[in-house]
Amino acid sequence: MKQLIAIIFIALFIAGTVFSQETAAETTITIGGELKTGLFWYDRTQYDAGGEYGNTQGGFIHNGEDTDWTKGTTDYNVFKDQPGRFRLNFQVDHRNIGTKFRFEAAATDISSANPPIKLSYAFAYGYFLDRQVKISAGKMGDSPWGTGGPEMWRELDTRIGLRFELIPSFIPFIKPGQLNIGMVLNDLDSGRDSVIQTSNGSRGVYFYDLMRESVIGLSYYNDWFLMRAAYRLDSEADGERGDKLIYRVEERALQHFLPGLQIFANGYVEGLNIALTPDEEAAGMDAKDMLYTTDWLYIQYAPESFTSQLRMGISTRNQDEGQYYIRASFYYNLFNNLISIGPAFEYAKDYGPNMKGIDGYLRWYIEPMIRFNFASGSYVALVYRYQDDVETWNPTSGDNSTLKTISNWVNLRVVLTF
Repeated sequence: MKQLIAIIFIALFIAGTVFSQETAAETTITIGGELKTGLFWYDRTQYDAGGEYGNTQGGFIHNGEDTDWTKGTTDYNVFKDQPGRFRLNFQVDHRNIGTKFRFEAAATDISSANPPIKLSYAFAYGYFLDRQVKISAGKMGDSPWGTGGPEMWRELDTRIGLRFELIPSFIPFIKPGQLNIGMVLNDLDSGRDSVIQTSNGSRGVYFYDLMRESVIGLSYYNDWFLMRAAYRLDSEADGERGDKLIYRVEERALQHFLPGLQIFANGYVEGLNIALTPDEEAAGMDAKDMLYTTDWLYIQYAPESFTSQLRMGISTRNQDEGQYYIRASFYYNLFNNLISIGPAFEYAKDYGPNMKGIDGYLRWYIEPMIRFNFASGSYVALVYRYQDDVETWNPTSGDNSTLKTISNWVNLRVVLTF
């Protein structure tokens, strides 16, 4: 399977190179990229029932925008290995074929003496039937059915594979490009086993197993709304369990009446359609106990003078416990958007039998920022955060010792895009 994909990828790339030499005027080359880094300093103090028992301070190279704050960690040693990110995007288009790839030095690698460069995605593509069919081959990415940001950026077709997209232009009431339906023949997830153990012994990986790793995707937009969704099947041939679903929906009607106002949502579901093992069934487990979901709703109003946003999210670890989040921000734009200044705020709480934050909240923070904006999306920002975390370990076991953490940090962020 991989050899076939590699041959197709090379063939399409060579074909594009040949065509480019023949008619260079019809060839478009697009190069872009991004560099994120910064300076980070923190002061963290921890308290228990007896009062203050620990204080740590430190400084290192880090950009807080690359941090998943939904994890709520205040262990800043984690961030020392995330000094930044460098990306280089490259795309060549010639008539109906092209290639697209992204080089990236990951946050955990960029500080090493010889940072390894990885290919986030690298695939060739071709259009057929008057650009109504698109076929891509290689290491997938840049999916037309991803969730987009903020808070999460998920796509399910990120491995070696073949992607087929139907982009019809023959439907009278649908403009070309508005509708995209397709599927991806994907490689297995991580943890691939060369031999699969079954009740009848062992066997190798069949083509059926690869088919069971397929992704089915759909996207559609018009002047009034947008929707994208992808569903990834799962086979028993790798270390993952359960199907996955991602989605994004947007309303685009309100901006016709009040420019700058928008409501949208995205989400991720993992652990669908799981078949329990005999041991799990004997333990009385329910398939819903292995379901993980994350859903976000965004309300944004962004006229020219300011940007305000309310984000509401909920994450579930199983059917009866999880966390919810409320995040609000307001940034005022000065001097023709040269400077943006304002605060952000979060309140997070968990629920269910294994709650850690039983004092009314899991964490909250206030985060003022001033940002200097430049051309092409580049900027320099100075951010301060005061964060209050509270956790109670294993409350169901009777251990009600509370750990409280007060954090102060300052982050000078530098983002260069080109």
